[in-house]
Amino acid sequence: MIWRIKKLLILCMIIPMIFISGCFDASEPDDLAYVVAMGLDKGPEDNLIITLLLAVPIAVGVGPEPGEIEKSTNIVTVAAPTILGGINVINSLISKRVNFAHAKLIVISKDLAEQGIEKIINTFIRFREFRPDTYLGITKGSAEEFLKSSKPLLEFNPSKHFELIMESFAYTGFSNGCTIEEFYSKMESTYEEAVALLLDVSRIQETKDLAEMISSRNRNGILEGDYTAGEIPVVYENKVRQMGSAVFRGDKMVGELTGLETFYYLVVSGKLGEMYFTLPDFNESTDIAENRDYITLRLGQARKPEISVKIKENIPVVDIKVSLEGDILAITGRNDYSTGEGLKKLEKYASEYIREKVVLFLEKTRDELNSDICFLGKYLKKTFLYWEDWIKFNWPEKYEKAQFNVNVEIKIRRSGIMVKQIPGII
Repeated sequence: MIWRIKKLLILCMIIPMIFISGCFDASEPDDLAYVVAMGLDKGPEDNLIITLLLAVPIAVGVGPEPGEIEKSTNIVTVAAPTILGGINVINSLISKRVNFAHAKLIVISKDLAEQGIEKIINTFIRFREFRPDTYLGITKGSAEEFLKSSKPLLEFNPSKHFELIMESFAYTGFSNGCTIEEFYSKMESTYEEAVALLLDVSRIQETKDLAEMISSRNRNGILEGDYTAGEIPVVYENKVRQMGSAVFRGDKMVGELTGLETFYYLVVSGKLGEMYFTLPDFNESTDIAENRDYITLRLGQARKPEISVKIKENIPVVDIKVSLEGDILAITGRNDYSTGEGLKKLEKYASEYIREKVVLFLEKTRDELNSDICFLGKYLKKTFLYWEDWIKFNWPEKYEKAQFNVNVEIKIRRSGIMVKQIPGII
């Protein structure tokens, strides 16, 4: 009887130890330095230039004046051959331990991306502090300069600022919202290639610089969004810009897409949220940009694109059917497209206009970029019975000869709060 009581007491002491032993390596939040964003540049002698944008918890909690990022964040830069080796050096310099649990953005310079970033991405995927939904961007200049130029104006919390900026693609269509998990999956895929956010720092200082920026494009009547990051004609105190996409083949960057080309990428890949889309009035006969009228639509995805890929005479033939729906937001001309035949003409014109642009975009991915970023190979891969046959087929090589048949159907659901547009007298 006594032996049984002793055994029961021993079990009562051992069982609680199992549940309370998990806190031996716990860290207090006040003992950690939380990274908001990290930048990676090419350094001397195969080193990386690692820049961390660290949050200052007290400043963020109290709430500095908007735009005073130097009070809510702190920047530290180190050179090291590996990312985690550089973090270890930083840990020896600051009073808190670096932690990536709340990092929102990884910025990599274009020079580094063109050399290949597989080793870098593998670090992000393997190290448990990096969240899979951390955004990945490529800056055309220095990643260090990008982070130093970041100046949140409408948000106290710098982490929230980056998160909201990167999520804006859902209602602008000018970016792609790529995360490190998505990038890694596409980088290792045999039927698709990866894209990343395209970032840059604007050089525009004053309004007078806008004319020079627009004229440098050498286009007549250029539409909004037909730029890459850094070329946007905007005067804004925060010089950080996001527009377009960085295109990869494998782990190497091979080209760029403008904001509008990124919109066509979202349309074909079925990732489009909504977008304000402007197109020239189809009744206009003038080629003079100053006298041109425009129509602005709010477009969204009516249903997922219907895609099929077949091999004919050893050439991939890709059939794509895109269904969009939208509202009329603005008509700057005198023609009425709100109802009847006018509405049908607008739907037909907008469908053909976007169809032509989508074909040009797909041909660019085939001829210039040689990169299937719309994962069209997925629809052909499922027809192969054996994995070895699919690998031997070599889809990236076959994609360079692909032919595209695109059909776009747009339905205008609403014409705004104007029932009918009455032509003015000029």
